Amino acid sequence: MSGSTVLTERVGDVGVVTLNRPEKMNAIDRALIEDFEAAIRSCEADGVRALLLTGAGRGFCAGADLTAQEGRGHTPGTETLRTKGMPLGYPSLLLREFPRPTIAAVNGAAVGAGFGLALACDIRIAAQSARFSAIFAKRALSPDYGCTQLLPMSVGMSKAMELMYTGDIIDADEAERIGLVSCAVPDDELSERAMDLAQKLASGPSVAHALTKKMAYSSMLRTLEDQLWLEGQASQASGSSEDRAEGVRAFLERREPVFRGR
Repeated sequence: MSGSTVLTERVGDVGVVTLNRPEKMNAIDRALIEDFEAAIRSCEADGVRALLLTGAGRGFCAGADLTAQEGRGHTPGTETLRTKGMPLGYPSLLLREFPRPTIAAVNGAAVGAGFGLALACDIRIAAQSARFSAIFAKRALSPDYGCTQLLPMSVGMSKAMELMYTGDIIDADEAERIGLVSCAVPDDELSERAMDLAQKLASGPSVAHALTKKMAYSSMLRTLEDQLWLEGQASQASGSSEDRAEGVRAFLERREPVFRGR
């Protein structure tokens, strides 16, 4: 998509989505929101089995583009989303509802709404140059893009409240220490490490992955007993998949399984 603020590429069974406003540190404006939705829908329709999200240039996403005319007085894209009946932070919802594993390869700054996009991915890998901040308080704003739910889920309520109250910036090593990211890696290894993991997940049992994702993210809405019943139902569903039969054959034949996502 030439000229798009979001680029998409398929690498094997992995869909790579790249925020593409490097001159603005991939800050979010109305066009990016619309292009992002199109990119996610395209990946889903294309049947990719894992999604990798990153940013072009020196940053992952610097949050809302407050320099844009539409951003003066309110968050960019607000009116567009309201007209469509969608919530502010809708791009985070697209990531959370994507039916396959999602990975954020965080290069450079992920702040504000950009922090929310990273949090909305299932797994985060950070370059050493990555910086994270729920910077909203420093702009006299309350958090959006899902941060008030996604950040406590990632690091616990106490640390999440500290980060949201202060708007402090933390580096990649601190993000790894508090469990915000799975690992911090040298900048020149980020793309390879993230793609290796994405390809590993894409080669996995997609039916089971989808069920796992759905149950994990909705688990706090249920009692443990209800969750156990749901897990049992999901086990029956995944147990009838072609991948499950392949998993059993591979175990009996003492080899690695070759999953087809069915």
